[in-house]
Amino acid sequence: MPEAPSIATQVLEAWGAKVESIPTSSKEESDLLAQLDGVRLLIEEKTKFEDPERLEARNVALSSGSVHGSTQPLRQSNRISGIVRKASKQLSSTGADVAHDLKVLWFTGVGFDAEAKHFQFMSTLYGSTRIFELNKPHMRQCYFFRNSDFFRYREHFDGAVAAYLNANTVTVKLCLNPYSASWETLRDSPYAKNFKLGLIDPVAEESRGEAYIADTDIPRTDEHAILRFLEKKYGLERAQNVDMNMASAVVRVPNDG
Repeated sequence: MPEAPSIATQVLEAWGAKVESIPTSSKEESDLLAQLDGVRLLIEEKTKFEDPERLEARNVALSSGSVHGSTQPLRQSNRISGIVRKASKQLSSTGADVAHDLKVLWFTGVGFDAEAKHFQFMSTLYGSTRIFELNKPHMRQCYFFRNSDFFRYREHFDGAVAAYLNANTVTVKLCLNPYSASWETLRDSPYAKNFKLGLIDPVAEESRGEAYIADTDIPRTDEHAILRFLEKKYGLERAQNVDMNMASAVVRVPNDG
């Protein structure tokens, strides 16, 4: 039986792109080359499956009739950063030999915690957190508050697709890397036009007053200093940061049908 097309391939072909698999070699290679309206997109596709230990713990709880609850932090992940690091090497290796215009990493979370992986991936790329003022109720996203893989690998890829699979539905977002020299080309590309509600553009969000960008050389280990920088840059008072979590609970019910 032939192998099913990758999620990236299925989505891109649905948009009218021509997608080719890149032949394997002795080097670490990227997976795909897509062409849409004359723009060549080099893609390394990664899929993050559910952690086997978490899966086993949930199955044990459900088998005993218990409720299984979990809380996932939606901040950067060292495991996901390892995936990004390997992908950056593959994109650079293939990009040296295969003609292309843009390079992206396509990451798909699958399994019970697929949506949490999706948000962890974006937090890892952007080193993001939420910022609020003690005397005001609203919070805003802050990009590059922490060390970020987009900054670390800014010469290796121009953006990333953050996707997650829920049954037969795939949710996709295109994350632009403002530290890449070609990020505006990706923003204006025919690929980006397909992400009508899923384009993550920190520069545009900042210009609309919807987000903050910690564009400073202050070491990211000094979060207090980063907060003081943001206060000065945006006129904030008593700024604080907070990371979000995703909580869930599941129980097995009898099937009477």
